[in-house]
Amino acid sequence: MSAAAAAEPDAAPAGAQAEAVTVTARDGRALAALSLESPAARGALAVNGATGFPREFYLKFAHYCAQRGYHALVYDYRGMGASALAPLASDPARMSEWGLLDMPAALAWLEARSPRLPLVTVGHSVGGQLIGCMYNQAAARAHVMVATSIGYWRGQRVPFRYLALLFWKIYGPLELARRGYVPRGALWRGDSLPAGVFLEWRKWCLRPEHFAPDLVGNQSDGPFAAVRAPLLSLSFSDDPIATPRAVEALLALYPNAAIERRSITPAEAGVRTIGHHGFFAERHRETLWRAALDWIDARVG
Repeated sequence: MSAAAAAEPDAAPAGAQAEAVTVTARDGRALAALSLESPAARGALAVNGATGFPREFYLKFAHYCAQRGYHALVYDYRGMGASALAPLASDPARMSEWGLLDMPAALAWLEARSPRLPLVTVGHSVGGQLIGCMYNQAAARAHVMVATSIGYWRGQRVPFRYLALLFWKIYGPLELARRGYVPRGALWRGDSLPAGVFLEWRKWCLRPEHFAPDLVGNQSDGPFAAVRAPLLSLSFSDDPIATPRAVEALLALYPNAAIERRSITPAEAGVRTIGHHGFFAERHRETLWRAALDWIDARVG
């Protein structure tokens, strides 16, 4: 949870047959989703995105997952992309609802669509942070966290942490007062943010204490501690947000999960940079993507 600058999404892969579907959360909120089906599925996989990244950003990765034998679902959280209400200034979405309502809805949709297949989640940034908020997280056989950490600004690298502070203290509040939402701009290159999403995110990133107690109460014996499935944490040495200290602070919330940590350098992936969102670039198809899906294969049997 930090003011990551979102990259432009890749175009949809040639030949991909993405079906537009609607996922409905328990409170009735409709989420715009895209489903990719595998002709010989061994499992079903929900991609829970990062803040400001539209569902299309993950389509190439989802296409690869389908080729590897997994039905894949990508979607926009409430208040984001195709799931946002118009005008955005009137959208009541909050970030906590992504973990409490939207992520569970995506997993439940996959379970209903493919009731006999093992389920997996792949969470990018906030999409991995909020696993412990999901009322149905135990339905997943395994979880993959990509560039996932706590979002406290002091845990980020210089100079990024000071750009983040400007975003929280100046750019975001000024734009919110002016427009009623936070638009894409110089200090925020992701999708526009509704007020409730920005304000809750800002609160969590400006304090050292973690967000979990706000959402689910005591951490020691609450839903985060109930996560017991295998969990793969992928972090990258050039990520200014998910630094080693910030990653470990997040993983400490999952004391009973079987966690495997992989800290990867760009050189190990054969590239110059990976950063906070580079994992999902198609150039990693035969390196990072293959390794992640191999790990998933081993957990779904």
